[in-house]
Amino acid sequence: MQNTAITRSQSGLRKRYLRLVAVGFAGTLSLFAWLGPLHPVCAQPPVAKDEGSEPAAQPGEAEQDVTGTQSETERQTNEPAREPRFLPPVLRPKVLTPEELDEAERLKKLSAKFGTDPTAIVGRVQLSSQYADLPQGGKVIENVARVDLPFKGNWLFRLDLPFLRWADPNRPGAGSMQGMGDLVATAGWRVYNTPEYAFFVGATSTFPTAAEDGLGTGKYNLGPLIATARFLPRWESFLFGVFQHLISVGGDPSRRDIELTRASAQINTIWAERWWTTVQGVGQINWQRSAKSSMTLEFEAGRSLPGRWGVYVRPGIGLWGRTEPGAYIWNIEIGIRRMFGSL
Repeated sequence: MQNTAITRSQSGLRKRYLRLVAVGFAGTLSLFAWLGPLHPVCAQPPVAKDEGSEPAAQPGEAEQDVTGTQSETERQTNEPAREPRFLPPVLRPKVLTPEELDEAERLKKLSAKFGTDPTAIVGRVQLSSQYADLPQGGKVIENVARVDLPFKGNWLFRLDLPFLRWADPNRPGAGSMQGMGDLVATAGWRVYNTPEYAFFVGATSTFPTAAEDGLGTGKYNLGPLIATARFLPRWESFLFGVFQHLISVGGDPSRRDIELTRASAQINTIWAERWWTTVQGVGQINWQRSAKSSMTLEFEAGRSLPGRWGVYVRPGIGLWGRTEPGAYIWNIEIGIRRMFGSL
């Protein structure tokens, strides 16, 4: 008995250690991604200047400094490049040319207009439908109604209401079920925003509104959400990343608690001002199931329509952990959305 207790204690310690390492690693990467575009002055040595070497300022130049008519791009071009030396070279931001900054700003506006930027503060009404093929003959159809409401410039509130229908031939007497799922609410703030980089923080909560036990978790879940956007000048695309961690904070005590870490990375490319493509990888770790993981790979193609409308199709395949909740063998999703400005 004593050996069994010691073994369980050691197993619990290993699980907690792995959990702390995973969450800490993801948090560190998010912190690096946030600090990457910042340029701390204290990290740079002072530049020595010889007396009398600086040419006298012309009257027109002094007047321009006073009136502040220089554009932000011109100021960045005239200032010496500064890099945060406390970051590894691979994580340091690349100094962009004025042409690259203009391209980043153009693509970022289009990504917000098309609804592909997770850091954008823009309104939307969206309907999507997803079919997923599950192991052992299971099938799921999930229809989701989404509403995004921006307010106060850099704040966003989102509601997702799913309607599910699934069938599992391996469950006698309960082989199929359909109805409303758990309501998901997200609120967040865009902390940092430049043409080439953005950082968004928020919180996500789910509510046990499912019509049947098999359509929801039966729990109130809450957790942080982090989203980043970084311009890739070589590819003329944006790299988007989203990190989320959910834990149960209440609900039906007879249902299993939820503790789930989810992270995604996607490369978004705009084509000819109307089309876009996205390649996305989504990974999950389920801490309540002995830290089992899953990974899916999805490809999205969409087109902008007149009146700020857009349509898309997104097929995907499961790479591993296909039996885990949220994973699948293969799936396909279609959707239509309309974007609008801030309230």
